[in-house]
Amino acid sequence: MLLTALLAVNFAYAKDGDKKAPEYPNAKRESPRNDLRSEREQHLLQDGFNALNSGKDAKATDDLNKVLKDSESKYAKAMALRGLAQIKISAGDDKDAIPLLQQALDMNSLPNGDYFDTMLTIAQLQAQDGQWQPALATLQKWMTEGGKQTGEAYALEGNIYYRLNQFPQAVAAMKQAFALKPAAPDSWQQLLMASYAGMNDFSDAAKVEEAVVAKNPDDKGAIQNLVNVYIQAKEPDKALKVMADAKARGVYTTQADYINLAKMYLYVGQNQNDPKPDALQATQVLEDGFSKHIIQPGYEPYELLGKAYYLAGDESKAIATLAKGAPYAKDGELDFLRAQLLIQDQKYSEGRTVMRSALKRGVKRVGAAWALIGNADLALKDRKDAITAFEKAAQDPETHAQAEKVLKQLRGGKK
Repeated sequence: MLLTALLAVNFAYAKDGDKKAPEYPNAKRESPRNDLRSEREQHLLQDGFNALNSGKDAKATDDLNKVLKDSESKYAKAMALRGLAQIKISAGDDKDAIPLLQQALDMNSLPNGDYFDTMLTIAQLQAQDGQWQPALATLQKWMTEGGKQTGEAYALEGNIYYRLNQFPQAVAAMKQAFALKPAAPDSWQQLLMASYAGMNDFSDAAKVEEAVVAKNPDDKGAIQNLVNVYIQAKEPDKALKVMADAKARGVYTTQADYINLAKMYLYVGQNQNDPKPDALQATQVLEDGFSKHIIQPGYEPYELLGKAYYLAGDESKAIATLAKGAPYAKDGELDFLRAQLLIQDQKYSEGRTVMRSALKRGVKRVGAAWALIGNADLALKDRKDAITAFEKAAQDPETHAQAEKVLKQLRGGKK
């Protein structure tokens, strides 16, 4: 979630005599004169805010509603509405706070500090509620009429543009945010990175995330974000380097970390002329995980390790590993792979037995399973069983044509 956190809003009651530097010195709006003159109303409003600041929401609600009902001062009513909105916000009811704050603005009686702070809060609450277009309009009105620029405001604008899939505008807003607040939170970097990625500008996205990782080298979330950007940029070698470095530095500590790294080694290896070196690295990662008890015995780890050994050229270990994984499988897919390797390794009798077990447990490629059994039968000179196997293979669209060719030869007396 990249939503900008709500800024703190001060709802404390200020008297006419209080003097402080204006928060919005460049505002286009002229700050109105406070029309609260009744001492009784002043005390009632102050009582409401005292209760609010003390966490006595029920009393605060009662007092502030009395101000709304009885006061002739627009300023007092606007302040009461702000107090009631704060109660809603504190209760997590942001949506109902918005109209109360809008009513406070519509009174047009608040001094500029309170007036524009209220407007900014509305924009934040609208964004928090997913009202992206209204939030953008409110925020830009705050910027224009309030004459104020802050890094937080531009970060909010960038977030809104991002949510509206207007990525170039999001990037521009985030650059403004960083210009005003260079020491920004990492979440801003993530938003900028995501905005670049939304534009399919993975090069700039990677530069942003590289800076985040350089600043927080042990932040696993940042590392994963950088890996994802490299993958989107179709630079898996860079992604693999980042992941391998994370493991070497002890950042990777979970089974998922080790399995994902092994998968990346296999992915990179399968796109090389010789997949064996990367496949061997994958086996080492997985075996290291097993030896440290980081990886627990199960279907996925054994399947992955078996495939890695196969790509690394060690069929014996691949077969043995797939056998370990078979008891954890809900179907016969691992047995299918193991039987296929056994038959390829000319261990026809064992391979045929394992493949029949795979069929009983259920496999996706039924025709291919029967065709492999038929090939094993032929190698073992079991012509009758081979015909039966290829007849079943012929029932599957995937293997129908080839199976029929073999059957034609077998039925014609040819071996």
